[in-house]
Amino acid sequence: MSAEPGHGRGARRERLGAAGAVALGAALMLLAASRTWVHAVVQDPLAGPLQVDASGRQASPVVAAVALVALAGAVAVLTLRTVGRLVTGLLLVLSGAAAVAAAVDVLRTPSDALRSVIADATGRSGDLLPVAHQTSWAWVAVGGAVLVVLGGALTVSRARGWSGLSGRYDAPVGAPVEPGPQAAAADGGERAAPEASADPASDSWDRLSRGDDPTV
Repeated sequence: MSAEPGHGRGARRERLGAAGAVALGAALMLLAASRTWVHAVVQDPLAGPLQVDASGRQASPVVAAVALVALAGAVAVLTLRTVGRLVTGLLLVLSGAAAVAAAVDVLRTPSDALRSVIADATGRSGDLLPVAHQTSWAWVAVGGAVLVVLGGALTVSRARGWSGLSGRYDAPVGAPVEPGPQAAAADGGERAAPEASADPASDSWDRLSRGDDPTV
């Protein structure tokens, strides 16, 4: 008899663990996206040496976008039912993998992430690509994206064994109202007979109004 409650607690912990991993991964990606990923010094012929920095949002906009999707996915894992969780888990796996690929691409070619920043700073691009230096924030974004992938994979594999929201969130259902005797008679095709008056004076008055002598 104690196996079912234990199974329910285990499923609840799995669901919370999956949602927590996704939420933590999203938070790490948002934090990393707001920090500097790549920096370098550009020797501009007219302006001289310029220090340029590219944040995560500039170097890899995909990471910030996936972080917002992951936050919504963490809520969906907790609230949706089986089919919705399966779709959400698959979306989390795909979007997390895309964020990993985008962050790794910056790590492989950091100078490319500075193209738009250099163009904004100098008005030219292409011939001013310097040797770029990376920071560790891109790796933080990779770690956050991996957590999103793991949370989504756990959701896909285990969603069928997770229950929905607790019954206390359901709308209360009132007890059915018993039909009265007159309604029951009407449903059966018969009309209820009027009750006889219990007042003698009223009976006498009714007989007198019809022309009968109530004294007889």
